Amino acid sequence: MFKRLLPVVVIITLLLLVSCGCDLELKGSANNLVVMTYNVQNLFDPFVSGSEYPEYTPQEGWGADQYRERLGRTARAITQEHKVVPDIVVLQEIENRTVVEDLLYHHLGKRGFKWYAVTADSGSPIQIGVVSRLPILEARIHGVQGQRSLLEVTFNWEGETIVLFALHAKSRLGGIEESEEQRLVTAATLSALTADRLRANPYTPIIIAGDFNQSADTYKRIEGAYRTALVPYDALKVDEYRQAGSLIIGGVPMQQDWYTWWLDREFLLEAKAPGSYWYGGIWESFDQILLSPAFFDERGVEFKRGEVGATNYLMDDNGRPKSWNVKTGRGVSDHLPVYVVLSSK
Repeated sequence: MFKRLLPVVVIITLLLLVSCGCDLELKGSANNLVVMTYNVQNLFDPFVSGSEYPEYTPQEGWGADQYRERLGRTARAITQEHKVVPDIVVLQEIENRTVVEDLLYHHLGKRGFKWYAVTADSGSPIQIGVVSRLPILEARIHGVQGQRSLLEVTFNWEGETIVLFALHAKSRLGGIEESEEQRLVTAATLSALTADRLRANPYTPIIIAGDFNQSADTYKRIEGAYRTALVPYDALKVDEYRQAGSLIIGGVPMQQDWYTWWLDREFLLEAKAPGSYWYGGIWESFDQILLSPAFFDERGVEFKRGEVGATNYLMDDNGRPKSWNVKTGRGVSDHLPVYVVLSSK
């Protein structure tokens, strides 16, 4: 279906109808739309395909019982640990379409999730997925040269067409600066795709959500030593970096190309955790939801608040994400779910 290294677009429309003998919660809350991103940390099915990590094989003790348990924990992390039930969830580190279907059939379908879309990068052990309680109007897979594909999904809510881009950027393996070029490739592809959508309609509400493997404040932490995938709107070389394909971000509505609540003091000070991922003794805001200016123009769908799901179930005794450990069978994920609440005018 798809070759990982080719810059192609595959159009998909995936629909899963889940029936169950229970009442469905049809909305996160009245007049609100909740969008979440969650890196579930290596959710693999019990079947051998040849591309999975070696620890997720029968020879290493991975089987149906362990898989069912992980599905349940992941579903709980998504739907039972927050003030609201999300309407749209971007998932990273799922093995394949089967995992998403099982997650919906056994768990999320009971909460009204019926629609999904999944990437299919050949040879990659992990994929990106989107599950939704809103109908998916269209889904496209965009190839990124040498990187994981992007998933574009379109929804309609309260009369507004919303475009969402899901991503899982290159990790920092091999060095932060050394791996930056690969994240820049992903950012440049996103920049081009979103610019194209905004040229067609400047008022389009666009969301970019996923694991960026880069914090919102990385550029300032490195003191602007080199160009990064995410660049603050007040950087000295902001125009040059925008032209080169970096995504220009900030925490003040309408003062940048992309708003992230991780840079908004109002929400950051109220957040249950200072980041979504703990690594090397530092909290990182790798998991982000970027919003286009249309969410702040008082015309239709509007941003209301952003949150990180740092609940007791998802945190260890040290106040850090309760990482999944395949050897012990304990934990949930090394990332915390992050979500935004949107409202309708």
